Amino acid sequence: MASSQSLNWSNILERRLFKKASSGGKASDARFAWSTFRDSYLVQFTVFLVGYCIAGKLGQATTNIRSSNLGPVWPAYGIALAAFLVCGYRVWPAVALGAFLIAFFSPVTHLAALGQAAGATVAAFSGAFLLQRVAKFDKSLSRLRDALALVVLGALGSALVSASVGTSVLYTTQVHAYSGLGSAWLIYWLGDATGVLLVTPVALTLPRFLRIRDRARITELAVLFVLLTAACFLIFGDPGVIPVRLHVLAFAVLPFVMWAAVRFGVTGAGLSVFLVATIATVETALGSGPFAASTPFTNAVLLDAFFAVLSVTGITLASVIAEREQAQSEREQSLREQGALEARLEAQEVVRASEERLRLAQHAARMGTFEWNIRTGVNIWTPELETMYGLPVGGFGGTQRAFENLIHRDDLAAVVETVNSAFKTGEPTNAEWRVVWRDGSVHWIVGRWQVFMDASGEPLRMVGVNMDVTDRRLAEEAVAGMREKLIKAQEQERTRIGRELHDDINQRLAMLALELEQLQANPSEVQIRLQELRRQTIELSDDVQALSHEFHSAKLEYLGIVPGIKSWCKEFGERQAMEIDFKSVVSSVVPFDVGICLFRVLQESLHNAANHSAVKRIEVQLREVSNEIHLIVTDLGRGFDVEAAIQGQGLGLTSMQERVRLLNGSVDIQSKPMVGTTIHVRVPFGSEHLTQRVAG
Repeated sequence: MASSQSLNWSNILERRLFKKASSGGKASDARFAWSTFRDSYLVQFTVFLVGYCIAGKLGQATTNIRSSNLGPVWPAYGIALAAFLVCGYRVWPAVALGAFLIAFFSPVTHLAALGQAAGATVAAFSGAFLLQRVAKFDKSLSRLRDALALVVLGALGSALVSASVGTSVLYTTQVHAYSGLGSAWLIYWLGDATGVLLVTPVALTLPRFLRIRDRARITELAVLFVLLTAACFLIFGDPGVIPVRLHVLAFAVLPFVMWAAVRFGVTGAGLSVFLVATIATVETALGSGPFAASTPFTNAVLLDAFFAVLSVTGITLASVIAEREQAQSEREQSLREQGALEARLEAQEVVRASEERLRLAQHAARMGTFEWNIRTGVNIWTPELETMYGLPVGGFGGTQRAFENLIHRDDLAAVVETVNSAFKTGEPTNAEWRVVWRDGSVHWIVGRWQVFMDASGEPLRMVGVNMDVTDRRLAEEAVAGMREKLIKAQEQERTRIGRELHDDINQRLAMLALELEQLQANPSEVQIRLQELRRQTIELSDDVQALSHEFHSAKLEYLGIVPGIKSWCKEFGERQAMEIDFKSVVSSVVPFDVGICLFRVLQESLHNAANHSAVKRIEVQLREVSNEIHLIVTDLGRGFDVEAAIQGQGLGLTSMQERVRLLNGSVDIQSKPMVGTTIHVRVPFGSEHLTQRVAG
């Protein structure tokens, strides 16, 4: 294929589209900066170091209920566990440093401070490890299993390590707390566990809690804390305005914790318990409330037990509610997704049915479509289009070179020019070309397509439809061939008529004129010559009449179809010196359009037989069978090749078939060389023609 005919589509595929990346704006930049700042290790280290130190100082503030370096509540350990859960194990230096600093500035030796710091760090590390690896802990605490895991593994479990290491270090360095090693270990264990229950849930869920913006909820939370604070001071503060002590009502604060858990989740429950613990611890240290009436050890144990009950109740209740709400939300989401899926499936079914109808319509109309993504070079053809180009389904390679190879080489240049014009204008374009199938056959295709551009005028994709018009082109070629044959036949007929008029009629008229001149020169022979001249004149008249009957037989109109055909057969036989054996079995009046069709077919058949069969006898049958008129012309002459005759230049057999086809009839021609020929014509006519009966 010549390079000048190659399509310039590859140049289009090489074009690139450059676009500026739009900035996210100041808000997105600020969020990105804050996210980066928040996630930096230095910030995390500083936040948890400061948080641990503050929590440790708060734990050491209540010296009245502490013994040596131990107290009933140690919130710093809750900060340590939260640090590992939030930041991972890399934050251990902040925890270790914070624990060491708090112990270093307390009344213990430096060695004891170092041992306590190591114990707190290892314990928090182990608690985080157990929660993440064993319990698959979710920091949102939105499941009951997460709340229970925090209680069992994070609080009670990991505090076993810190209590064991811490008390061992204290007693090794001669620091004795409470009434013995067992009592000190119990307070150490309960203090660290309570610190986890009070602080860790709040530290893990506080960021989400701070996103509350509803004023009604904020007001409700404020009312809750005010009422809870008032209840705590009434129960734990022993105010003088009330003559009786309300120590037995210590658990009266539990409904407030439950209120916070139901309405504000884990964070609300944790904050409410932390508020109760703060007030109760301070009032107990001041000698008021139900937990200040016994020994420091007993008071510390009762405080820890009280705080543990409140914390476990609030955290588990909030987790159960969150889990239920999440399950309900998931069910609703599942129902929405199911509904959306059903709608999508229904829409897909509608689309599939529509595509199937379109595919059937395309198949029936012999149409196919394509879509070419100009930027990616992907060209997708429908199976109908592949079949139209003589390819198996999936046989198109998807490249424009494959398309070029299918186009007839004489049409490729025009296709190139048309496609390039479409790329420039973007207007709908159509063209017609030939394609060559793999078997070598040639087919005609009509295509219509449009190129769609982007905002900059660059072509994006081309969408088009092709239609196979091979049958139409063949029909047009057949019609054109028929017209050519008709013109030739007309010229041949004119030539024949002119030749007969010139060679026969004209010559005979000239001879008649010559005879008249001779008669004028010899008047004595008038009587003798008049009879001969009269005979010649009659013959001329008969021949002219016969010639006119070839074009229009008045007998068909005046006598009827059957008698008219019978009369013409007799005249034709006499002129050609042939025997025409005509037989008729027709009981109905034959419509004139049917009769004239049969008459023309009979004329053509007898002329062909007279000219080519070399016989002197021909049989003609005209009969009626089941609302059909049958015309059968038979001779036993030379015969001929039917297919060759139809494909040849002559119009006789083709005109026969076309005449009969217009009346929904059929022509069966059976002939073989040296065997003879039979032409069998069948023409139907309706029952409306059967009302009048005549004899054949």
